[in-house]
Amino acid sequence: MAGKEVKMGAQFSGEKIIDLNFSPPDCLISYLGAVTALLRARGIRCDLTDVAGRSGYAFIINIHPELLPTGPVAFDWEVLIEGTRALGVEVELVAVARGDNDEANFTELFERVREEIEAGRPCIVWGAGEGPQFGLVNGYRQDRYVVTGAKGRRDEISYDQLKAVWRIAGIFAGERFEPECRTEERKAVVRAVRLLRGTVACFDAEYFSGVRAFSAWGDAVARGRTDYEGLIYNLLCYYELQLLAAGFCVRLAKKHPQAAPYLKNAARCFQNSFHNLEQAGKLASSPAEVRQNSEPIAKLLRACREQNEQAAVELERAFGLME
Repeated sequence: MAGKEVKMGAQFSGEKIIDLNFSPPDCLISYLGAVTALLRARGIRCDLTDVAGRSGYAFIINIHPELLPTGPVAFDWEVLIEGTRALGVEVELVAVARGDNDEANFTELFERVREEIEAGRPCIVWGAGEGPQFGLVNGYRQDRYVVTGAKGRRDEISYDQLKAVWRIAGIFAGERFEPECRTEERKAVVRAVRLLRGTVACFDAEYFSGVRAFSAWGDAVARGRTDYEGLIYNLLCYYELQLLAAGFCVRLAKKHPQAAPYLKNAARCFQNSFHNLEQAGKLASSPAEVRQNSEPIAKLLRACREQNEQAAVELERAFGLME
């Protein structure tokens, strides 16, 4: 974070908390829950499906070779910002890598957040929660963030004790505007296809991204190279995302009748993939069951690749018919 000079060991005082009429939805993908609540607080009507589809998060598949639980967040979040902005508000992501300047960066981020809160604008901070996740910040108390979670749960965390792996980051919402919905929906479809095919330059080379990630995931399970907690967490996250992808396609189908057959086909592909992941989860209720059921689990995961590849084809066909 470049800009104004920041004093080390800063002391903060005072407090302000913004009342919210909408808490983050309870979901595994913290970006989606926090952004949905942030936009609702700014008067934008949206839900998880809107945010997941427009931002492109619903179409991200990112798997570590050892199935660590980092895949669902281990990418450049800037890829989400254009689509998030398309919901009708200026959105800014400020992020710097962890390093020698952490103290200054923690301080500068906290000062920026305090300014936003004073202006009546909630914001989002990476690591402001129970773990490395995005937290909705709607206030500060002395040197602590006030964070509102699902079901209105309120926590506080010291500005320099964020559980922020990789980066120190915040997301800020500016002025509202009226988006060109039809144009943005077409862009969302293009974004979805590119993410499914792993052609967006936002992924770490160490990870498998796009539809091929399902094959790598299946291969890892078949070889017994699985972090069990990571396996389960990835399953939970991706069947949430696949279900949101299906829901977004169904919504688009209602708005674009000419493209509806292809959009509904894409939705069915994502629904089938969701069911495969759900079934894989049932076969993986313990580390011993994963070892015993490694081949059927791997087969289900590899089938997800085929279903997502077909979904990308259907979305491409739909794009040509969207008005």
